[in-house]
Amino acid sequence: MRVLFTFLFTVCLTALQGQIVCNQNGNLIIYSNYDGGIVTINVDQNIPNLKIGICTYEPVQVTFTGPFVGNVTEVVYGGFNSIQGSDNCLLGDFPTSITGVDASIVSINTYPAVGYPNPNGWPNLVGVIGACSSTQNAGGANTPDQVVYYFEQVTGGIFYAHLTQYNCWINTVYNVSDGGNCCVVPTSSCVAPLADAGAEVTICPGGSASIGGAPTASGGSSSNYTYSWSPAAGLSDPTVANPVVSPLSDQTYTVTVSNGNVNCSSTSSVDVSIGSTQTLPVTVIGSLLLCPNETLELQADPGFTNYLWNTTETSSSIVVSAAGSFSVSAESVTGCPAVSAVYTVTQDVPFAVLVTPSEDVQLCGNETVLLSAQAGLSNYVWSNNVTGASLLVSQSGGYSVSAENVNGCPGTSAIVTVQVDPAPVSSFVYNQLDEYTVQFTCTDPNATAWLWDFGSGNTSTVENPQYDFLFDNDWPVSLIVTNACGSDTLNELVTVIKSGIRELFDTPIRLISGADYIQLMGNATEPIDVQIAVYTALGQRMESQTRQLKSEWQITFSTASYSAGIYLIVLHSNAGNAYVKWARK
Repeated sequence: MRVLFTFLFTVCLTALQGQIVCNQNGNLIIYSNYDGGIVTINVDQNIPNLKIGICTYEPVQVTFTGPFVGNVTEVVYGGFNSIQGSDNCLLGDFPTSITGVDASIVSINTYPAVGYPNPNGWPNLVGVIGACSSTQNAGGANTPDQVVYYFEQVTGGIFYAHLTQYNCWINTVYNVSDGGNCCVVPTSSCVAPLADAGAEVTICPGGSASIGGAPTASGGSSSNYTYSWSPAAGLSDPTVANPVVSPLSDQTYTVTVSNGNVNCSSTSSVDVSIGSTQTLPVTVIGSLLLCPNETLELQADPGFTNYLWNTTETSSSIVVSAAGSFSVSAESVTGCPAVSAVYTVTQDVPFAVLVTPSEDVQLCGNETVLLSAQAGLSNYVWSNNVTGASLLVSQSGGYSVSAENVNGCPGTSAIVTVQVDPAPVSSFVYNQLDEYTVQFTCTDPNATAWLWDFGSGNTSTVENPQYDFLFDNDWPVSLIVTNACGSDTLNELVTVIKSGIRELFDTPIRLISGADYIQLMGNATEPIDVQIAVYTALGQRMESQTRQLKSEWQITFSTASYSAGIYLIVLHSNAGNAYVKWARK
């Protein structure tokens, strides 16, 4: 009895602590429990292509260490909850995590289907009860044969060892060299490989392509895969993993992958389509409606070869400057033809904006003119940067307007010249030259016509006239200036004072005034011909006569018809003039 007890105790202890290797040639080690926790797996044994399966009900933190941790090529977690919902192990609240190996080889699968039925276990992977038995009811957990089957299926590894328990991993450390404590395996002698027929394929008409996954088969209890594709028509070889397919029409190909046992196989299918001519996208940079002098660019998508436009250009893009229809063809990287849509380009005709009035405009003074552009356009901008369909002009200059039509194309009007002329303002200066000769100068630069009145009934239309006044006086001179914008009058008294008049006679001229006559008398040293005239103060000649004066002379004028006023008697000869003033009472 003592020997038997010792033997049973040793067996049980070994089952709990490990030291069991189920297949010395295997490469799949499984660690499982129910309550999760924190565990360190020390890879201290050189097992090539090592695959690790981890199964718990509660979340777990797994850390890999050891001299051969680089041998680990895949780590798969499968369990009920990858995020902590309770803290049964009193280690804190954390999600499932796996560290110490490259993250790219780690998979965390929550509540996956086991794929192996056992009436004593759960159909989805949730964690194990810990008992190394496939016949004991796991009470809502998985039996160990289900766990082994799942990890064999997803990793394709060969079962090496399984270490399981029911309770928590409390900062537990396991050595790979310790093996496991449970060798319960599925009753099936075969784990079917995973078949992958690859992604859908589209080939050019008359073309070919390779089908199948990368790889087409993986996992299972053996890597001695055989392949059978159907239908065989159009395949280069239906017994290889990746045959070349050349169908004449759309076809679905199915591959059956087995590991040498026809009852241990899986299938996968792929659709192969015969593509039609591809559509070659073209990007339009600009507008298909060209304004005058505009261009646009048509850019075919990159990634094609042998571009050919209907313009015979062979670049991937062209610049269009005229109306027409444009398209491009090319080849895809697989050599399939690609054709673009047809792009129709239209070109707007140049147009001129009409402006009213259209003829040049003459304005006077403060006058204005309203220039109006034709209606139906938009974005009016005048040459002086004023916006709007009309422009009120009051200054000289050339004016034009630009605008856009309904297509957004610009047009410009002809130039309308506006000439603003100032109204005339009469003004003049004068300068007495000698005796009674005065030089008049008009100082209005805007006048185009002149009418002078010198106050004696005499006028002139010369711009700057000279005038000989009769005697000293303040003469009422007026100037009327005129241009296209009107006229203006200036009245001004012009003071004329005799300067240097030679005396004609040796003695002064004497004047005797009677009731109805006046008589002039004087002495002449020699005979002289004289013209004698009587003028009013405004220069109106009353009468005149020509006489020859000599020695003592006298001349008599009848004044019976003269009205009261100032009169001037002028004696004029080649030698000079003499003047005598007389007042009629």
